Amino acid sequence: MNADTRLDSVRSAYDVVADSYASLLPDASFEAPADRGMIEAFVRHLAEGPARPVVDAGCGTGRMTRWLASQGVDTAGIDLSAGMIAVARRTSPELTFEVADLSELPYADMQLGGVFAWYSIIHSPPGDLRRIFAEFFRVLAPGGHALLSFQAGEGHRHLTHAYGHDVSLEAHYFTPEIVAEHLTGAGFTIIAQMTREARAHEKTPQAVLLAHRPAKEE
Repeated sequence: MNADTRLDSVRSAYDVVADSYASLLPDASFEAPADRGMIEAFVRHLAEGPARPVVDAGCGTGRMTRWLASQGVDTAGIDLSAGMIAVARRTSPELTFEVADLSELPYADMQLGGVFAWYSIIHSPPGDLRRIFAEFFRVLAPGGHALLSFQAGEGHRHLTHAYGHDVSLEAHYFTPEIVAEHLTGAGFTIIAQMTREARAHEKTPQAVLLAHRPAKEE
């Protein structure tokens, strides 16, 4: 499957499930306590740096965008799916949402203070990580932070049903070591890494990495 076909598959699947997704996952209450701890650490790191906007990259229907904004973070969201963005705009008209790809973020070099990528890379094959993380690094100002979550493991599986709808999606698993290697290859420094066991409804362990773009003086 070439890149354009894969992106079309992801886009069309999430366009279909957008309303169901918003109903099933309306807010941040779904997050596990360990996950929430990493998100809160990300927010604290942002507060220690210069006041710059943050992008929720792969925001879906905006549930985590809203949570970040509720914590005082200047947050906007981007997602590949126009259907997901339409729901996000309808439910959170006070926030900004745009249709965009992870590898082509609509921001200038060094414009942002943070990139929040919550399960955003799970439909990206391993070969795309280098390009995506280079884009995250590009838009972050020196001293900016990135938080990524993903399903920990190796390989991939094909999804034929999700959120009450028939779909066709590839879900990729990554080891924390591989994600960390790609992040450091893009220029990031890893601050913290967390892996937790799967909860009852999850098929694999889950991982979260917190990284930052070193300040100029480092």
